[in-house]
Amino acid sequence: MCGITGAIYSPTVKAADFASELSASIESIHHRGPDSNGSLFFENTMLGHVRLSILDLSNAGHQPMESKSKRFVISYNGEVYNFKALAKKYNLTDLKSGSDTEVILELFEQYGPSIVSEFNGMFAFSIIDCLEKKMWLVRDRTGIKPLYINTINNCIFFASEIKAIKKLINNKTLTLNTSKVHEWLYYGSALGAQTLYGGINKLLPGHYLEIDINTLNVNDTCYWKPTAPSYNTANVEHLISKNTALLEQAVQRQLVSDVPVGVFLSGGIDSSAIAAFASKHYDKKLSTYTAGFDFSEGVNELAKAKKLADALGTEHHEIHISGVDVADIVEKMVEHHDQPFSDAANIPLYLLCEKVKNTTKVVLQGDGGDELYGGYKRYHTLGNINKMKWAAGLGNVANMLAPKNKQYHTRQRYINALKSNEQWKLMALLLTVEDEKAHPESIFKNNFRKQVLQYSPFERYKTCQSQFEHCKLSDQMALIDSQIILPDIFLEKVDKSTMAASVEVRVPFLDNDLIAFTQSIPSSIKIPKGHQKWLLKKSLAGIVPDDVLYGKKMGFGVPYGFWVAHSLKALFFDNLAKFNEKYPNVLDVNYIETIHKIHIEKERDFGFLLWKILNFTLWANKSHVGIS
Repeated sequence: MCGITGAIYSPTVKAADFASELSASIESIHHRGPDSNGSLFFENTMLGHVRLSILDLSNAGHQPMESKSKRFVISYNGEVYNFKALAKKYNLTDLKSGSDTEVILELFEQYGPSIVSEFNGMFAFSIIDCLEKKMWLVRDRTGIKPLYINTINNCIFFASEIKAIKKLINNKTLTLNTSKVHEWLYYGSALGAQTLYGGINKLLPGHYLEIDINTLNVNDTCYWKPTAPSYNTANVEHLISKNTALLEQAVQRQLVSDVPVGVFLSGGIDSSAIAAFASKHYDKKLSTYTAGFDFSEGVNELAKAKKLADALGTEHHEIHISGVDVADIVEKMVEHHDQPFSDAANIPLYLLCEKVKNTTKVVLQGDGGDELYGGYKRYHTLGNINKMKWAAGLGNVANMLAPKNKQYHTRQRYINALKSNEQWKLMALLLTVEDEKAHPESIFKNNFRKQVLQYSPFERYKTCQSQFEHCKLSDQMALIDSQIILPDIFLEKVDKSTMAASVEVRVPFLDNDLIAFTQSIPSSIKIPKGHQKWLLKKSLAGIVPDDVLYGKKMGFGVPYGFWVAHSLKALFFDNLAKFNEKYPNVLDVNYIETIHKIHIEKERDFGFLLWKILNFTLWANKSHVGIS
């Protein structure tokens, strides 16, 4: 795993004149690749790279890398797990290295960007054709690896992280993208192409840009998107056995590495399946790792994970996390995300990586399993929504949907969602912990609140849902999740939290073949009669213990509500005061103090809203973003 950065200037500019900016940009993402770095200048373009050596640890894998003909050059972040099979298929000979980078580069030179659809892995890369004067920016199909882009003053800047772009533009003050604030307030992250920085966008998953270096004309191509399921009758036993084989193949495929590989084990189905197949195929003793909290407010899965690790015969490690650890690390995580990111699971994930990085450079993790196999209760409920509305009334349906650990307004939020006549809005409301009738935008002062309310927080759901209107509602929800919460929240968390510690995390459930297979199967087979992950559980019978398959789902529980009330209370109010001094017309401090008091007294649970406010103020105070 690595990090990339680069730029295209106007044709009259020599990129080499900006060598110091590129050097600073490379240094800013040193954590993504501490083993080596490199740069390359070609006329008005430049590429930078930092390397975390995983495949072919020699200098033969150094980047930026030139093709054999010297015509093409690449700066690449990621892993393509089927690179050896592709090299054999296309008869690539006389390769100088054992790296996937060289295979990608030579194939791209021979076959152009259409070859990208055959890459099975996670990646974001830039390739220059020095003869035709073109550059391609490419991102993997599910958005495992990020790529940010800024177009300004007839120049294009790009990098694996926003901080690297900031260095390329000499730390020019960037402004808040007000159009994304309402969305961030509901989901804790900016969704889709835009970020919370005005002018900085993400390349969407499954897309590549083709850029004319001379004119800076850009063509955006979608080379892959999720496919709707087939509703034809299928042989269920065949589907079960095929799913087992494809999942095992995906895990085995992602064990390719020239450095030690481990597994993050939560004790749930997804990570347990990965650990089981990895321990079977890994040619050394597999290391597994689990995090637990040293206080009761967090979910603790240590005992469950250890029991499974003992059964699999892995070398198991337990990582204990305390409130003191959190206070020391939360500010660092805001810096690594470059935006106010609110999935608090980034903290235990980062701390896990910090503990393992000296012995295990590559770790497998279970992200994607819930979206592929129906791991969320709402999928089944949505499939029966009209019948349930008629039979039980809105209140009872809301109770069925609402999780037992309710937020302060959970039941009312579900009722409001169920009243919606628009399917996209129903799904959007079910995916946020905020209730629009409770007006979470009240944290803002009046004039700023008016700006925020000009933009719908649900627009991304409307756009994505339009692609799958012909599907059943539960299938729509799963496909939309794969386009929104998976890349913009869960995979964003995985990339930034793990690369901050210089660890490569792989996600076998997002294997190309496994995705294609599971997305072809309707929810009626994956979760019949509401049995979550039924197909996956049947596929793992005899491989993963029954108490794991049919036990209560937990996950890495993170007690952010407890933190903002206690161990992070001082940090919360210190940053709120600093923010208000710098941006006096944005946050309603009196209102925030009131809900914090209500939260501490446990009258209502405002934990997630307060956690988002903490991340927002930390980010703004550190980034000096312009807010008008």
